[in-house]
Amino acid sequence: MQAVIPARLARRGLAISAVAVLLSGGPAFAGGPDDNTTQPPPADGGGQNHGELYAKVSFTPANGHDGPGRGPLKSTDVSWSPPPCWYAPMYGAKEYKEVFQKGWAENSGDWQGTAGTAMGQVRDHYTDGYSWPGHPGYKDFNVAEDGKGMFWAGVENPASTDALARGSCSEIPFWVENGKTPPIKNAISPQLLSELAYQRMRVPGTNVSLSPQTNQTVNLPTWVWLSGDEYAPVTVRASVAGGTIWAETTATPVSVHIEPGTADANVFPSGGDCPIGKDGHVGTPYTKGSTGSPPCGVTYLRSTPNGSSYQLTVTVTWKVTWRGSDGPAVHQLPDGVFGTPTPVTVKEIQTVVR
Repeated sequence: MQAVIPARLARRGLAISAVAVLLSGGPAFAGGPDDNTTQPPPADGGGQNHGELYAKVSFTPANGHDGPGRGPLKSTDVSWSPPPCWYAPMYGAKEYKEVFQKGWAENSGDWQGTAGTAMGQVRDHYTDGYSWPGHPGYKDFNVAEDGKGMFWAGVENPASTDALARGSCSEIPFWVENGKTPPIKNAISPQLLSELAYQRMRVPGTNVSLSPQTNQTVNLPTWVWLSGDEYAPVTVRASVAGGTIWAETTATPVSVHIEPGTADANVFPSGGDCPIGKDGHVGTPYTKGSTGSPPCGVTYLRSTPNGSSYQLTVTVTWKVTWRGSDGPAVHQLPDGVFGTPTPVTVKEIQTVVR
């Protein structure tokens, strides 16, 4: 006969909080931005690491192409954001039994009253088949099925700034057979991994070259160009469970936009969108004797006040796609942008000699 756990215990409350204590600190973290681990996780996808629950997502390259001048993409879709948490394969049956019982021995003496009742029911859930709607119980931590599946548990995204959403994957660990994906929101999947790779990715900044190199002049075109060496596709791979679930997310630069930092300016081409050539270059370097409007540039119509500057911002738009372990199809993610401002001083003089 199926037991029905009281509603106050089945919800995210004492029982789940106590399980978090048993498993050493609550929902797992997947490795923060400074985690330089390049090796894939253990084949079982999770385990104990110095007493801390973890379910690592492995990224290649480890830092998402980090380096001087690089930065994260900002999605052009303001309604989109990477997942704040997810469910991932964490423990084999024997391993989970060991972890749970160790935590029980260390902490159960601290629970009294309602908390003690709640934890007793959770223990019975894994040992004696205690069940409630949507949560079938297990016998002896499902040890008889060890190797045929994994206990999945919630993992927090340490890069998420929404603490409430980050802790929302709070179901107690549940069994999933190998090769199956649980029907639960935010279960780890190639698409979810592609979004985490997007978040991890770092793309080149805009190392702008100008002519003139220093002070610009009113009504004289400023030529703008960027090196093609860095504006090539960038790929980050994310994987879990020994690499059996994976996604590769690729960002490809498609256009460059110029914002002169003032309305008193004309941009070239009109609208300020400079194409990226096949060689990855943007714009054309100024050469002595060049006349007319630059293919990519700006003409300032008013000088900057003394001691101030315009912020010339060059932003690159990147088209983002992914493919994964679920098949050869290529999928879309929202475009991303990244750019940095360059301070520009504009003077007004009567005669110009280059």
